[in-house]
Amino acid sequence: MLYSGELSESRTEALAEIDPGWCPAWEIGWQRCYQACRRTVAALTGLPDDCRTGLIRRRALDLYEAIPTAHHHERAVRELRDIRRLNQAVP
Repeated sequence: MLYSGELSESRTEALAEIDPGWCPAWEIGWQRCYQACRRTVAALTGLPDDCRTGLIRRRALDLYEAIPTAHHHERAVRELRDIRRLNQAVP
């Protein structure tokens, strides 16, 4: 019998196949932050460098700074960090 909120192994595997970034062991706040990183990286890589200005840069920086350092090794966070470094206008 599954406890409330626990997923079966087949359901967990199906969700992982749909979204490899999904991780049920993570607390919901971190899952949301991780997805925000992924969406931000996707949006920034879709823009030419000269369009990554002002509010866009500020939002990326705010997001990065809000992530606990314990999560800086996660792929999406590293990608966000790297895209910020590519665009040196963001400190």
